[in-house]
Amino acid sequence: MHIESLRYFIELARVGSFYGAAKSSYISHQGMNRAITSLESELGLKLVERSRQGARLTSDGEVFLRHAKRISAEYDLMMDDLFGPDFDGQRDYDPIPAYVSYYAAQTAVANPAYVGLLASNLSYIEESFDKLLIRAQNSDGNDLIYLDLHANTIDKVLARGDVVFEPIVKTRFGFVWKQGSVLDGEEMLHRNIVSKMPVAINAFREMAQLTDWLFRDEPLQNVRMGATSPRMLLEYVRSSSADAIAAFDSFGFFLSQLDRNMPTDGLCFTPLSTPESICMAGFLYPSHVKLSPRARHTVDVLKRFIQSNCAVYCERYPID
Repeated sequence: MHIESLRYFIELARVGSFYGAAKSSYISHQGMNRAITSLESELGLKLVERSRQGARLTSDGEVFLRHAKRISAEYDLMMDDLFGPDFDGQRDYDPIPAYVSYYAAQTAVANPAYVGLLASNLSYIEESFDKLLIRAQNSDGNDLIYLDLHANTIDKVLARGDVVFEPIVKTRFGFVWKQGSVLDGEEMLHRNIVSKMPVAINAFREMAQLTDWLFRDEPLQNVRMGATSPRMLLEYVRSSSADAIAAFDSFGFFLSQLDRNMPTDGLCFTPLSTPESICMAGFLYPSHVKLSPRARHTVDVLKRFIQSNCAVYCERYPID
């Protein structure tokens, strides 16, 4: 009986369907079915009633679920003790190489507590998207590739079949504006409206390329400033006229609001209406390789950290 199978069962009980549980667990429908069937065969018990309406636990399944949740929680505690932060430097292993993209690097520093938590276990190296994709294809499971996939790349990358993407957080690109702006009350922003407003953009190469792509049919006509610093983008809006805006993303703005040193008072964020503005940040690894226990633990720690410290954000922008 493997811990992964227990967690698949827990997810199946939560979602109520094999298809949904497989999707949220990043395995195939067949893989989910095999895992549950294997548990039933090993125990000699029927745990799940299958029907066209979904999956429902049997009475034995309900008993098994209670213990599976307890075992899963104990497993997490064990892994935390084994692979948690080594602040004293007493463990005899090297830091895990973590190759990150520009935006994913920003999400990785969501909170100083998280940085301290993993600083002794990870070695961050920022690289371009093309290099990260090659690293993911050739990974042996002992390193981590943490990157952001935008709407214009995610389907193309996953269609290859040789890599698996495990998203940690979803973000939407849009604009920061000052209270009193004409954008007040808009739930989503249309590109033809913001394209004419005075705007500051993120001048980092990959972010600038994304902005150009999003506005390929409605080019920004009034770019006043380019900056790679989120603080400078926010300061531009605060110090400019009421119609000034700055290109930003939902998770980045959420993190800025948590930082007392960031100038977000009186500022608001609204995403673009186009589905192309969606971006997922997460881990990419080969479909044929299993992550090492240390690497898997690092992924799980970040997921737990985001879910507990950014619960309000995750509820508003759930990963589909």
